[in-house]
Amino acid sequence: MNWDAIGAVAELLGAIGVIGSLLYLARQIHSANQAAAVQAKFESTRLMTNYLDTLIQHPELAELMERGQRNRDSLSREEYIRFSNMALKAFYYFSASYFQFKIGTLRADDWHEQLSIIDYWIKGPATHLWWNKLGRQMFKGEFVEFIEQRFAAIKAASEK
Repeated sequence: MNWDAIGAVAELLGAIGVIGSLLYLARQIHSANQAAAVQAKFESTRLMTNYLDTLIQHPELAELMERGQRNRDSLSREEYIRFSNMALKAFYYFSASYFQFKIGTLRADDWHEQLSIIDYWIKGPATHLWWNKLGRQMFKGEFVEFIEQRFAAIKAASEK
């Protein structure tokens, strides 16, 4: 065997090693993406259940939220402040979920669950007033555009 043949065999072995390394790396990236998706689902579920736990533990907040969703005028000044804080907390949660969906760590099925909760909030007239008065200023960029589109879609659907 001459040096040229030995060099060719070494190059072939090196190429096989590079291909093997790339396949291993692709598998690791796939596993990391799956782990990120699981973590995103877990985190979004945890955030929502924490919010629901608060409503369960404090039924007066659940009643306040429901009443505020129906009619802003039914709330006293203090109650509106509480409602506003509840809406802000919910919209921070929605913003995080939207971000996770946009970067691909929250899957479409999981996003659908989040979207139904977002639409529940958006259907409330008091939420629309809150958004126009305060909420819109608290957020930036794509999320604001997304929420504005949801408000428009909900309004168009209700006018049919």
